[in-house]
Amino acid sequence: MDDIVAAARELVPLLAAEAPETERLGRLTDKAAAALREAGMFSLLTPRACGGLGAGARAVVAATTELGRGCGSSAWVCGVFAACSFLVALFGDRARAEVWGDDPAAAVCGTTTGAGHAAVADGGVVVSGTWRTASGIRHARWVTLFAPVAGPDGVVTGQLAALLPAREVVIHDSWDSTGLRGTGTESFTVTGAFVPEHRLLSVPALLGGEYAGGHPGEPIAAMTFSSFLPVSLTGALIGMARGTLEHVLAVLAAGRPMGLTTYASAAASPSVQFDVADAASLIDTATLHAARAVGDLEQGVADGAPLPLATRARIRMDVGTVTRCAREAAGLLASAGGMGSFAASSPVQRHLRDLEVAARHGSLSPRLSREVYGRALLGLDEQVVRIV
Repeated sequence: MDDIVAAARELVPLLAAEAPETERLGRLTDKAAAALREAGMFSLLTPRACGGLGAGARAVVAATTELGRGCGSSAWVCGVFAACSFLVALFGDRARAEVWGDDPAAAVCGTTTGAGHAAVADGGVVVSGTWRTASGIRHARWVTLFAPVAGPDGVVTGQLAALLPAREVVIHDSWDSTGLRGTGTESFTVTGAFVPEHRLLSVPALLGGEYAGGHPGEPIAAMTFSSFLPVSLTGALIGMARGTLEHVLAVLAAGRPMGLTTYASAAASPSVQFDVADAASLIDTATLHAARAVGDLEQGVADGAPLPLATRARIRMDVGTVTRCAREAAGLLASAGGMGSFAASSPVQRHLRDLEVAARHGSLSPRLSREVYGRALLGLDEQVVRIV
């Protein structure tokens, strides 16, 4: 793990330098993408048996935290790739060989949101429709999607996770958000693509942990997918908050003026000191909650069983707390940094916008996390906990 985190840390200056162009392009720059791929950041959870790093959840969060200090979009994309690699790792050997056999660093993106369907066909299904919010799709070689499946009579019989080569989808230039602009979270269309049975998983079985035993030599396969997905994104949030703190501290150390006050500099102002202290504490809180969520995932791996409802709900609450604390910390730091925080050249304003958009992701939303945890504590229907 230390080597992985060190490799991510070495990329921070490059990612920070590329961040403005990444944002302008609406995707990672070629230079940033190549560096991330070369350092193994696209294959953090690709199994070692397939040539990847085979890292665990803790390494994913730690590595993306470092990346987020330089560029939130880069960290977000790598977190998504890790989650999708974990999903593909649950497939059988034939599908895994197709994805990683000739390129162990091949990135996989995915989405669960779309208006598409799968029709049963001989030996597989035929997929058609449009799906949304596939972060990093312009850098991925494979795409995963969720779709309802219908029989010959048109009656929906279940939901499948399908794995397709990226060349079989048409990407739409649709991502135009004020934050996380560089993630290239585009929509895409699939028209009559045949997906063979070996590249299909049952979504209910996936969420229920029924594929965990498919690769006995890879205990991480026992990790609960619906819980790992949001955890895989927490590192990006913490990293952005840390990057904001580092920048503001540097500005204050350089002697930022305070305007019409008696203070020699902003750093001498108690209100600025309070904001910096509170922000640092919020980042520590976010880090601790992410660590507890990772610990719960690791315990599930050690037990070799899906996580119980109470644990899954608490993980969601921990993730929501990470999101809330990172946002609040960035806001306090922007105030401490003064109007300069909102200069177009400042990374602070980019981190702020990125965090605001990230907080609206269904898996990270503090409000939804509270609902999930409250329902679990009260013994109510768990269905909302199982939403990916």
